[in-house]
Amino acid sequence: MRRFVIFLLALTVAFVGCSRGGEEIASVGDTAIHLADVGALFEGDTMPIDDVFLDTLFRLMAVEALDQAVAAEFGAEVDPAAVESYVAEFEATMAEQDLTPAQFIGVANASFGMVRFNAELLALRDLAIERLLLATETVDALFADPVALTTVCAKHILVETQEEAGEVLARLQDGEDFAALADEVSLDTGTPGGDLGCSPAAGYVTEFAQAAVEAPLGEIVGPVETSFGFHVLTVSERTAPTREQYLADPRTVLPDSEISRIWTEWLNVVLQTADARVAERYGTWTPIGIRAPEAETTTTSAAG
Repeated sequence: MRRFVIFLLALTVAFVGCSRGGEEIASVGDTAIHLADVGALFEGDTMPIDDVFLDTLFRLMAVEALDQAVAAEFGAEVDPAAVESYVAEFEATMAEQDLTPAQFIGVANASFGMVRFNAELLALRDLAIERLLLATETVDALFADPVALTTVCAKHILVETQEEAGEVLARLQDGEDFAALADEVSLDTGTPGGDLGCSPAAGYVTEFAQAAVEAPLGEIVGPVETSFGFHVLTVSERTAPTREQYLADPRTVLPDSEISRIWTEWLNVVLQTADARVAERYGTWTPIGIRAPEAETTTTSAAG
């Protein structure tokens, strides 16, 4: 049969000069990124223009875009002490587990420069999240959505079909004990008596979260359909922070999933709007990665 074999660009580049020197291969805004900047993250003097090279270049550009966005939007810059704290943590882990930088990072030929780069990236991420969570737009949006900041104390019974949920409702209305019925029929065997405890509503799937913040306290409601099945639930208590309580320490109020959502949405906007360019021989910038240069295509034939 005939098959098509795609050969990636098999160029090898030499890292020459010091950081911020040598051939300019990309830019973000007015900041140039040089070949030596990539080289500083690897052991050795040469490397192929392959997926690892392109991924590293993308990360360098993304961090520069983030750094510029944090400065422009929040008037902030990373505290060097935050970077050194991560570096010390990484060094301790590497020493304890006897890992090379390449083993620790999981990238072949990575140098200690890449370890430090990851420390800088994490410190920058922490700073961006800190400022994002306190930004007026973020706070206004959170307080406009009851699910985002409400903690609910709930119990539920999960069954497979709407008909089964109707039978559960009928039995509860006839006076059966909620916890005993949950232990008997609920598909959620990880919650004895159906008790979910008190958790941020935002941590539940959308349909359940919405029902939990709207249900009259102490009443049985349902069925509520989610991707897991049909729920019958009751909410005993609901709490939400004041704006002042939130601003005092957002991380104690927001679940990790909500923090991750806020960060990811902002990051995507930064990357989509970045004034980023890559030298043609190295590929093309996109908000999700560097697209490889044009590949050579050859045709071969083989039996099979």
